[in-house]
Amino acid sequence: MTGTPLGRIGRLCALARGLEREGGYNGAKLVRAALEGELIRYTEREAPSGVAVLDALEALADDLASGYPAAFVSALREAAAEARRTGGTITLATAPRVHTCRVCGELFLGESLPAACPTCEAPALSFREQLPVWYLEHAEPGTILAELATGPHRVAAALGGRSDEALDREPAPGQWSARRTLEHLLFAEELLAERIPRLLTEDEPDLVARAVWTETPPSDEGSASTGEPASVIAERLRTLREATVERLRGLDDAGWARAGHHPEWGRVTVLSQAAYFVRHEAAHLAQLAAAADGRTPGRRPG
Repeated sequence: MTGTPLGRIGRLCALARGLEREGGYNGAKLVRAALEGELIRYTEREAPSGVAVLDALEALADDLASGYPAAFVSALREAAAEARRTGGTITLATAPRVHTCRVCGELFLGESLPAACPTCEAPALSFREQLPVWYLEHAEPGTILAELATGPHRVAAALGGRSDEALDREPAPGQWSARRTLEHLLFAEELLAERIPRLLTEDEPDLVARAVWTETPPSDEGSASTGEPASVIAERLRTLREATVERLRGLDDAGWARAGHHPEWGRVTVLSQAAYFVRHEAAHLAQLAAAADGRTPGRRPG
């Protein structure tokens, strides 16, 4: 498909919608796959970072003020303000659950939904909830347990037996080294190791929101930011993961369904948290391998 990236994205969106209207659902599936690929490639190049993200979010609220529900525009502005205050965390209280009517595109904020869309009269069953991140999509316990168990092996494979010195080099200015990527993964692993025992032993615990940092490692939370060599970090990650897998092994459906409350995600379960963190790790494996190999992510050796 020729044209600019934005032009291709628009054409793919329209074609997927047209195929759905004509009942060509598997054709729409293929087009949506291409659309997802275009979005990923485009946003990797164009997505703002740091404070510019919040500036862009506030600008978006201004742009949408005349055509979107006031509550939705207000939520955008409040989300940007909260992220500035907290250094990145946006809670569910500030950015509540949101559904989109799959028929006409109307938006609905909050826990309470109308029985039907007031714009097109489509029943609430046609509304789609927009999840905060794909890590929260449903998964089967057996699949997630297997992925958790193999995670440390994949990390070791990504490191490729390289020396600690090599793993501490940045592949390019401003790019994470393999050691720094491991620090990020270890900090996330510490959160998982903290939450799973609480979910399994406490009744509906209130969990603490901690941003799994993207720019600067935390200096006062967890021990992942001590500057240890990559080999030590990888071993700590493996030890924590093995303990978590042992806790989860043999859980019945009721065990996987034990729940608590998270200020960003709302009600979470053992399964949803395990799936979240193993998917988060998987999303960083290519970055880890590239950094260990001295490449920037997405680029193969020449």
